[in-house]
Amino acid sequence: MIAAYFSSLDAAGMTLNSPVPAVAAIQNKLGYDDTAMFARHVVADQIRKLSDSWELTQMALAVALGGCLFLATQRRIFPLALCGLMLVLAAFQHFAVSPELAYRGRDMDFPPGNTNIGIVTRVYALRQVYFGAESVKLLAGGLLASYLFVFRTPQRRSRKEQHALKEVDLA
Repeated sequence: MIAAYFSSLDAAGMTLNSPVPAVAAIQNKLGYDDTAMFARHVVADQIRKLSDSWELTQMALAVALGGCLFLATQRRIFPLALCGLMLVLAAFQHFAVSPELAYRGRDMDFPPGNTNIGIVTRVYALRQVYFGAESVKLLAGGLLASYLFVFRTPQRRSRKEQHALKEVDLA
């Protein structure tokens, strides 16, 4: 998500620095600064919409993963807790951080918002909270994957699971 954000802003700058004839005509009418401000606003708005749909996708995946974990891991609390943490963080981002980030970001896209230090500071603080939640979700997903695929090897199975496997092998 971070890479898409910066590469999209770079694409807007590259388009303005070497425009096609239609963009060059618009740029001549509006001026470089106004065209650049509008292009950056359009890119930022696309990123806001993409992050909104990504958050909804994350929540749907977390619910599906939680259902699979509930049915597949003998209802162990650790994987379910990690999945729940990821779901709560995705919901926090979607319902608490993203709406304010979108509202303040639209204010910051154009003057006087992009020169008002209060709005700029708030947007940067919200971005830090958003990316911090993304980092915690990534860490929780890594812990969950390592728990399921590394630490739950056959040698670490419970005696009940080992007994059930032996009965299946004998049959």
